[in-house]
Amino acid sequence: MTEKVAKKTAKAKKAAPKPKLTAKEKTLTKKVEKLEENVEKLTDELVDQQLRVQAAEEKMLRVVAEYENGKKRVEREKERSLVFAKDRVLMGLFPIIDNLERSAQYEQDSADSENSSKGIVLVLEQIKKFLKDTDDVEVFDPIGEPFDPELHEAMAMQPSDEYEPGKIIQVFEKGYKSGDRVLRAAKVVVSQ
Repeated sequence: MTEKVAKKTAKAKKAAPKPKLTAKEKTLTKKVEKLEENVEKLTDELVDQQLRVQAAEEKMLRVVAEYENGKKRVEREKERSLVFAKDRVLMGLFPIIDNLERSAQYEQDSADSENSSKGIVLVLEQIKKFLKDTDDVEVFDPIGEPFDPELHEAMAMQPSDEYEPGKIIQVFEKGYKSGDRVLRAAKVVVSQ
C-alpha cells in the first residue's frame, strides 16, 4: 500500500500548478531574461575580444623579435663588410710595400742614384694607381690655382712677384679627392 500512496503523491507533485505571477512579476521576469541574454552575449563578445587582443600581442611580439633579429643581422653584415673592405685595402698595399723594400734594397746595393730614384718613382706611380683603382682617389697639386677653402688649407701667405694675390704659390702637401669629395685638403702657401 505504501507504493500506491507514494505514486499518488508523486503524481500530485507533478501536477501541481505553477503559482500565478502578477503582471509586474511577469514584466520583471522578462527583463531579467533579457538581461541574462545580454550578459551572455556580452560575455561571449568579451571572450572574443580577449582572444583577439592576445593574438595581436603575440603577433606584435613576433614582429618585434623579427625586427631585432634583422637589426642584429644587418649589424653583423656591416661589420663583415668593413673587415672585407679593410682586407682589400691591405692586400692592395702589400705589393707596394714589397716594391718599396726592393727599391730600398736596390738603393743599398747600387751606387747609381739615378736608377734608385726611378724605382721610387715607379713605386709612387703604383701607389697612385692603386688609390685611383680602389676608390677613384686622385692627387691634386694646386700650384697657380686660386685659393679655395673647400680644397686648400692655407699654411702661410707670402708676397709674390710671379703670382697675383690669392693664388697658390707653393704646396706643402698635395690634396686627395675621391670623386667630388675631398679626402685631404692640400696644405698651401697663398700669394698676397
